Parts: sequence; structure tokens; C-alpha cells
Amino acid sequence: MTVERQSKKITCGYCQAENNIPPFASVVTCEFCGTANELQTGKTFQNHHMLNVYFSGSELTELVPQYLSKFVGVPSDFADKAVFKDFELRMMPFWMFKFNGHTDYQGIGKYVSPNQGSHWSRNINILTRPERGSIDLDQTCLIFGYKEQHKEIRDEKIPVGSKEAFDINSVNKEGGQIYDTEIGYNEAYAIAEAQVKNRHNQLIFREISKIKGIKQDIDMKEVSYLHVPFYRVKYNYGNWEGEALVDAARGKVLRAEYPISRTHRFWGMMSVIIGLALIALAVIFIIDTFSLQWEIAGYVAAVVFGGLLIFGLKETFTKKKVAAE
Repeated sequence: MTVERQSKKITCGYCQAENNIPPFASVVTCEFCGTANELQTGKTFQNHHMLNVYFSGSELTELVPQYLSKFVGVPSDFADKAVFKDFELRMMPFWMFKFNGHTDYQGIGKYVSPNQGSHWSRNINILTRPERGSIDLDQTCLIFGYKEQHKEIRDEKIPVGSKEAFDINSVNKEGGQIYDTEIGYNEAYAIAEAQVKNRHNQLIFREISKIKGIKQDIDMKEVSYLHVPFYRVKYNYGNWEGEALVDAARGKVLRAEYPISRTHRFWGMMSVIIGLALIALAVIFIIDTFSLQWEIAGYVAAVVFGGLLIFGLKETFTKKKVAAE
């Protein structure tokens, strides 16, 4: 007997349209009206924003070669002969929190004894004394919506000041695919709040060496469920295929694969051969000098040789290298 597993669906809290629930999603963006629906609460999330696409199409075909032109080993005719064949727009999810944090602290500070003589001394007297103070800090936290996937996007500096209300029509016009967050609001808030507290603690330990008492008041001023556009671009150079990831809001290339020129591969191979020859000479010298056994030297040489194969010959045979910021 065959059991057909029906796909999970959710009814949009705003337009009542039925939407599929992506695997691991905590929030589902309605593909018809663009409303963000929280699965845990069953409510719609009002503060849903996006960054607009400012770089696409022909602009990307200029950005990627221009970015790669500064890397060693890129063929000189790459910009002229590269053929761009696929542009996939991905709207990636972030949680944005703005906090105002106030911390009162007291503890033990260290200082150099004022009685220290003016003449040079090998010993410096470090004394302690009670200290107290406060910290007021506004902080914006960006939490990427995925735990393990798409790590190349996780730490990007997103210009949240240019965010706009989420517009499903604008996304559809660009042919974008919406990725919904794996991390829900509560988990994202806990991560962001911990970041704020850690930042306060770092500032405290600049002033004192030991905390005796602390009182923190972390006030959230703003929250937004934010979709940011990224293009995954595929291109050919002859029979070689590669891809790049571009921030479509800023025109920043995050990573890009490029073919290695024949000249660069030749000199790479020569470097490996020369390196192996030098290692062989060094092993023979060590054996003659320190009377080591050939068996031990063989193990050492095998390890080094394996490393050269992995790191030196990999690019030569794959004919591919990755440029990343």
C-alpha cells in the first residue's frame, strides 16, 4: 500500500489564500499578497520589509568580471568571453531588531599605585578599588533566518536604513523567489538580546576587571522581518562553468568562481614540482645529519606530499578558484 503524504498548507491571515509551508519554515510569506504569517502564533506579522533590487541583468554581467579582474590567475579575456546564462533572484530572510540598552554595574577595578616612583622599576604595583558606572547604548542586530544553510550570507552588513514595505508585486516583477525564515521570532529575539548584553559586558570589562553587581534594562525599539535580494549568477567560459553570488541591493559580489588561466596552471604545477624537489633534498639532508631512519623520513615526506597534492594540485586539475570577500 502506497501512502501519499500531503504537503502541509497554511491559510493566509490577510487574503485567506492557501499557501504551501516550506520545510523548516517558521514564517510563511503569502505568495499572493506578501503577508508574513507566523506558524507558531497563527498571526500575521505586520512589520514586513524588503530591500529593493538595484542591480540586475546587464549590470551583473559587468559587476562580476570587474570584481574578478583584481584576482591573480583570471584569464585576461574572461570579461570578453564569459557568457552569462542564468540569473536567479533570491529574497533571503533576516530579523532586524533595534534596542536601547541601559546597564548599571559595580565591581573591582585595577590601577597603578600613585606612589610608584618616577624612576624606572622592574616591579609595578597594581592595586584594586571599588568601581561603579553605567552604559547607555543603541544597537541594531541582524539575525539571519537560517542556522546552517547559506552561510556565505550570514554575516553580511545589510543597509537596513533603506528598507521599504514588502511588495510582492515588485518581487514577482523581478522574478524573485522568496525564502522564508527557519528561525522564528522568539528565537531571533533571544539571540539579538544576548548580543546586546554581550556587547555591554565587553564595554564593562574595559573599565573593571571583576563584576560584583549588574542591572540591565534592554528595551526593544523596533523589529522587522526583512527580505534582502541576492542574485545567484551562472556563467560559462568556453566549456568551463561557474557561478557568483551578488548582493542585488548594493551591487556587492560576495563570492565568485573563476577559471584559472593556462599560464597560471603551468606555473602552479612548476611550483609544486620545485616544492617536492626541495622537500626531498631536505629529507635527505636531515637523514644524513641526524641519522634518522628512512622509514620515519618516508612518513614525514608522505604527509607533506599529500598536503601539496590537496592544496597545490587541486586548483590545477579542477581549473577553478573561488574569490570571496
